[in-house]
Parts: sequence; structure tokens; C-alpha cells
Amino acid sequence: MTNALVRLAMLCIFVCSPGVVIAHDASMPHHEWFNRQEMNPAARERIGVPWKSCCENGDVFKTRFRVAADRSDQWEYFKNGEWKIIPPDIIKNEDTPDREPVLFINKNNGMELCFFLPHGGI
Repeated sequence: MTNALVRLAMLCIFVCSPGVVIAHDASMPHHEWFNRQEMNPAARERIGVPWKSCCENGDVFKTRFRVAADRSDQWEYFKNGEWKIIPPDIIKNEDTPDREPVLFINKNNGMELCFFLPHGGI
């Protein structure tokens, strides 16, 4: 099922408003889900941060996502006019409330913190 989803994702680009950072507050739908998400231990170690939360120092970055052009399992996102690689150690194979991809980036330096793969088809 996952391979079929990845193959399907290779054919499509998820379209959202490119390059928008969204703070998640109590008025947002699913704000409790966002507040519960934690970084992968390998990503925390690589980045060198003491916190665990994806949103403590990060916000959701709304943009377009795609599987890499070389058809590998590598994911990319669109930022500042170019496609950037999503570090594999931030990828979480867990569902999101809307079943859409979610990327958290650091509010201060733009570093990628957590990425949730899309589920449930396109």
C-alpha cells in the first residue's frame, strides 16, 4: 500500500499556498494534534536541540510537496522559488487530521523539524 501511494504521489504535486508559515493556536482546527507532535530522536540529535515538540519552536509551512524527480523515496518541498530536500530523519509515517502532508519548520532559522507524509490517497 505504501509503495502504491508513493508511486501515485510521484505523479502528483500537492498544491497549497506556496511558502506560507502558519502558527497554530487554539482557534485553529486540530490545534491539539499539532501541539502533541514530537521530533524524531535522530533529528533532534542532528539539529542539536533540547526540545522535543515540533511546534515549540516551529510552525507549519504550507507549500507544495513532491517525491524527488529521480523517483526515489526522497521528498521535496518548494521554498523561495526552488525545491528543497526534506531530511529523511524528520519524516514521520503517521497520519495527520486532514490526511495531508504537514511540514514544521523552525520559526527562527527556517530549519526543517518534522514532516508528516500524506495518507489516504490524493
